[in-house]
Amino acid sequence: MAEPVVVAGGTVGCGHAGTISVATVSTGLTVGSKGVLLLGQEAGLAFLPAAPPTAPVPPQCAHVTTSQVPLPAPCITQAASSGTATKLTVGHVPVLLSSAQGTTTTPVPNAVPPINSTWSVSNAGQTRLTAL
Repeated sequence: MAEPVVVAGGTVGCGHAGTISVATVSTGLTVGSKGVLLLGQEAGLAFLPAAPPTAPVPPQCAHVTTSQVPLPAPCITQAASSGTATKLTVGHVPVLLSSAQGTTTTPVPNAVPPINSTWSVSNAGQTRLTAL
């Protein structure tokens, strides 16, 4: 079944309740003037607050260290392991769909829960363009 394509303004969530808005997209294909998210552009997104924070501030990743005074250890997305289009590409690169998901990591040692977690698309940011 066809699913919505992820565009700028769509949201991604991590397994620790963090949320970030998709900002880096391709303008080779747009939906309502919003560029689409291509495979590879989802990797390296950090669940950190915007600087300066925007209103309202999205929920932040609750990942912390095991040190005596717990410190933030926000998730960073890895490449999608599923949820990429097989029929719709931009420059031969698949677009990401609303079912996209993958793993996360953090460069901070001694993080709790364990360093690896998951991310998934919370909201594609549009419903007009769908793909397989």
